[in-house]
This record gives sequence, C-alpha cells and structure tokens, in this order.
Amino acid sequence: MSYRINFDEPIPDLIERLKREHRQLESKLAAVESADTVNEQSIRILEELSEPIIRHAVEEEARVLRVIMHEAKEQSRESIKIAQEHNWIADFIKKTIPKLSSMPQQQAKQEVTQFILDLRQHFSEEEEIMFPLALKASSVKK
Repeated sequence: MSYRINFDEPIPDLIERLKREHRQLESKLAAVESADTVNEQSIRILEELSEPIIRHAVEEEARVLRVIMHEAKEQSRESIKIAQEHNWIADFIKKTIPKLSSMPQQQAKQEVTQFILDLRQHFSEEEEIMFPLALKASSVKK
C-alpha cells in the first residue's frame, strides 16, 4: 500500500473530507453490522475497507495531529490518546480480520460488532475533540 499525503490541502478542507470519509466508512460498516452472521461477504467488505481505513488513520496522524502538536501542544493530550487508538484499529485489520472465517460464528460476530462500535466511538471522538482543536490550531498558524 502506498499513498501520497497532500500537505498542501488546507486543514479546514482536509477535516471536511475526513468527516465525509467517516460517513462513507460508517455506511459500509452498517452493512456488515446488519448481517446476521459473519459470512464471506461481510469479511470481504471488511477486507476492502482495510486499506482506506489505514490510509485515513495515517493522514489524520500526519496532518491533523501534526498541526495540533505544532500549534496547540499544551492542549494535545486527548488528541494524542485518540490518535493512539489507531493502533487497535490496525491490529484488528492485521490480526483479527484474517482469522474471522476460522472463528466460531458467535465469536466472529462479537469481534466484528465490537470493532464497529469502537470505531464509531473513535470517529465521534475525533470529530468532537481532535478536529475542532486542529481547526483552531490551524487558524493560529500563519
């Protein structure tokens, strides 16, 4: 996976795009969540979403967290904690998704459901805490 980060995109535009990506990811995850079982189709959707989710997380760390650390470091504690959650997201993608088809159905469903709930909470924290701070910090940076 290779991805070039656009460091020229203004932070307000970046944040609006990241929010749109959250909505797009949520709608696709809802299809997985609504399935009664974790089947080939739901696993395929999760696999297809893996790269966009990782790319999204890398961009948040490289651009959003960067502006916070440079311009609002004294207020960065919660944002750092939120960005560190990308570790469990990456772990789920790398370690859990490949094992879903061999897990007992109930366990697989529980793992996927918890991941989706946690990811929604993560998106919410980014939008309520991290993104507003980045916007504020970027307006200071001139």
